[in-house]
Amino acid sequence: MSVDRVWLEQIISEDQHGLLEVPVKAPAKSGHDRLVDGFKEICAFIERHGRAPEENPNDIAEFQLHHRLQGIVNDPDQREALAEYDVHGVLVEPEPPASIEEIVAKDAFGILDGEDQIDIFTLVNVPERKEQPDEVAERRECKDFDEFRPLFEECHAQLKTGERKLIESGKQDSINAGTFFVVGGVLGYVAEVGEEKREGGRRIARLRCVYENGTESNPLLRTVARAMYDGGRIVTEPALVTLEKMGLAPETPMGALYVLQSLSADPQVRAIPHLCKIGFTKGTTADRIKNAKNEKTYLNAPVHVVREYILPSAIASDVESLVHTFFDAARIEVAYEREGERVAVAREWFSVPIEAVDEAVRLLEAGTITNYAYDPASGLIGLVR
Repeated sequence: MSVDRVWLEQIISEDQHGLLEVPVKAPAKSGHDRLVDGFKEICAFIERHGRAPEENPNDIAEFQLHHRLQGIVNDPDQREALAEYDVHGVLVEPEPPASIEEIVAKDAFGILDGEDQIDIFTLVNVPERKEQPDEVAERRECKDFDEFRPLFEECHAQLKTGERKLIESGKQDSINAGTFFVVGGVLGYVAEVGEEKREGGRRIARLRCVYENGTESNPLLRTVARAMYDGGRIVTEPALVTLEKMGLAPETPMGALYVLQSLSADPQVRAIPHLCKIGFTKGTTADRIKNAKNEKTYLNAPVHVVREYILPSAIASDVESLVHTFFDAARIEVAYEREGERVAVAREWFSVPIEAVDEAVRLLEAGTITNYAYDPASGLIGLVR
């Protein structure tokens, strides 16, 4: 069957509404284009704020841009590809180790250890090759991502308002179905927790994790927990959910017990091992520390929030007192003097590993903290004999 050409041309010429026009799809972006677009977002941030994005746990967008920038800086190929776009000079090659001692100091596996001398061509103390898991977690397209999209949008909104927060936590118990987390600057969500078992007191389970970029994977729970120690963050549950679990009314005022790390450049401060400030606020930690560099109680220097435990404002001060008393043997007092007279004392600073603070809070929650004591010499908590 043939088509009348004249008739066909007439139909096309009378197509006033463009019904016969086939939309031309924009060509798919190349990997290079996506890399450039991602870097331009970083440049836009720098132009708005006058600085590079930082690892800010209170701003997930800045947190993600920081990790994206670090990934680019640590990749020589990406640095080279983006050199012409680096108008702010942030793509500086990382400093190489200054000495062989520095390389050895960073050798976590002891590969460079030797009985008599360092021999970088002889591998010793290499961890025994472990049996590979029967299923390797690789990210793939999430076919039902539309079901999760509203959850990610809600989580971002709650982070923006402060109803949720980003905290450091490598505890396996903090990772369950419904948990949001951030790894490598990408927001993830634990959609499912597979069959669980215990090995040496640890939870063993495989998770279904969905990510905000439309992918998913099925890592082991311990893998996600390990990632939390390596720069990741857990997203806290909404404040109302916490109140409900505690049996408190939704309108209950909430405060926080916080643990801070000093960012002081003073050599005397930096020389104190595991130095941290343990305090409380009846408001938000972010508001409490925003003027830290001008306050003696913060050593007149910026601080970094290491931990934040949300609790009712009415008991925040009592909880702080209990924790201070528990770690009193490790307290560091900093006195300020004027003309030989003491004018101020910062007393909320301690030389305590953050893992010990985590353990003390768990004992406090369990109501058994009075059965334990902290040993500043070992940095460990033990039963009272």
